[in-house]
Amino acid sequence: MIVAMWSTGRGIDASGRRRPARALGTAVVAALLLAACGNNQSPTDPARLGETRRLDADPAVKTPDVVDALFLGTGPLIPRDGSVDCPLQGFWSGYPRGASVRVRVSSRVPGAAQAGIAAGIGALTGATSSAILVNMEVTPETDPQPGVNEVTVAEAALPRAAGCSSDAGCVQYRFAGRGLLMSTRIVEPRAQSVSAYVHDTVGHGILGLCHIDARMIGGGENSLMSSGPPGSGAANLTGIDVEAIRSVYASGVNPGATRSTFLAARLVNLQAGQLPRVP
Repeated sequence: MIVAMWSTGRGIDASGRRRPARALGTAVVAALLLAACGNNQSPTDPARLGETRRLDADPAVKTPDVVDALFLGTGPLIPRDGSVDCPLQGFWSGYPRGASVRVRVSSRVPGAAQAGIAAGIGALTGATSSAILVNMEVTPETDPQPGVNEVTVAEAALPRAAGCSSDAGCVQYRFAGRGLLMSTRIVEPRAQSVSAYVHDTVGHGILGLCHIDARMIGGGENSLMSSGPPGSGAANLTGIDVEAIRSVYASGVNPGATRSTFLAARLVNLQAGQLPRVP
């Protein structure tokens, strides 16, 4: 059964105001795209930046707690305002292992944002241990509609007219089962930042990640998925992001898993008041 779900993407509150997003990653597809946006950073620079940020992060931040927040929208590091922005809170939402995911970006999306998305995709093969393969193409379609195992990205002057609940834009998911992503559609408003595009496309759209509280991890720059003041987030997948992603994809856990499954696999920590599972 296919389940359709709407998400407010990087955090649009009830009044329609967008909460901040963060983005960027390592290089992937087109050197030409990177040149087009005037980015002189080499493909390996983002990874080095991520490792630097990991060293700067609060040493008290533990990978199991990061996994809890990013993959499940639970645990001690979720945003204090409750805006986790998960596809499905409490479940790992992701594309199936072995999937080849195609990202189709409208040619109307600004070139710098196209380059940023391409760079963000570049980090995923290593972070997921090639459990999913992601390719990107630019399409002349104004509003591409996603097929199976596709993520589409469009820009709209009035996102509400394109099917979003507000003109702040949206991320729209379709599922092939509980937590098993089938497709994602992203609509951004005009003049959106590059980091917002990458946050939504790579973080929410491809990986199905949730938000993490910037203050609890030593600053917004320490995670792609930080929730905090505008302009305070990371410009890339960071060290703590990659550590969390690698630990999950290196485990035997699959998309659709609940927190109890993550706990049994020792991917997350036992929380106060939670009883250990009896063998």
